[in-house]
Amino acid sequence: MSPLPSLNRYTRWQERWRDPVLTALLALLMIEIFIGMPLLRSAYVDARVFALVWLCMIVAAVLVAARHWIAIAAILLSSVVALIANMVRFSDPTPETVCIGSISVMVFMATLIWIVSHAVFGPGRVTMHRIRGAIVLYLCIALLFASLYQVFVALIPNAITGAAAHGKYLLIGQELVYYSFTTLTSTGYGDLTPVHPLVRSLSNLESVIGQLYPATLLARIVSLELNARQRDK
Repeated sequence: MSPLPSLNRYTRWQERWRDPVLTALLALLMIEIFIGMPLLRSAYVDARVFALVWLCMIVAAVLVAARHWIAIAAILLSSVVALIANMVRFSDPTPETVCIGSISVMVFMATLIWIVSHAVFGPGRVTMHRIRGAIVLYLCIALLFASLYQVFVALIPNAITGAAAHGKYLLIGQELVYYSFTTLTSTGYGDLTPVHPLVRSLSNLESVIGQLYPATLLARIVSLELNARQRDK
């Protein structure tokens, strides 16, 4: 029995636009990380704008996932759970709600890393869209670790010194995203310091990944380009 025509059209459309969607995904992530998070608590910015950015990012992730139905289900389910947990956290910021929201974001980021890595490092010509997709992976790694740090800070408030809660919130994701990026890039300003042994171990792991990723990425991209040129001869 042949596949449904609508499914075939979707597959062809997805294969055509998958690489450009990687560029769109990078733009959305950069808006969310470098503009949305710093301004989210600002009185001059409507949070609904950045909620729309997050929604667009979910749609882009589904498009990149193509016919990986398990990945699509994980993206949609984790997004819904994270949304509900964050809404509950505003009125009842307990360690449980914080952990549920953070773990949901971790599942989302892990799934996004998996599907984007298939699109970036799969066979074919190396395009600018794929290179931008590799940057998406780098940003997602930082966000994945930031969510993991949030779980530790929710359960062990002094796991990272300097990551104190504002108001009634148990943790501030913005500062932990900042800490994750300074760790991944080995910047280490010293204003946030890991104290708990497990957090120190995770910080070391993230730092090693941050050092190895660019070299691994360069080697893989060169290999893909050489293979593509050999097939074209």
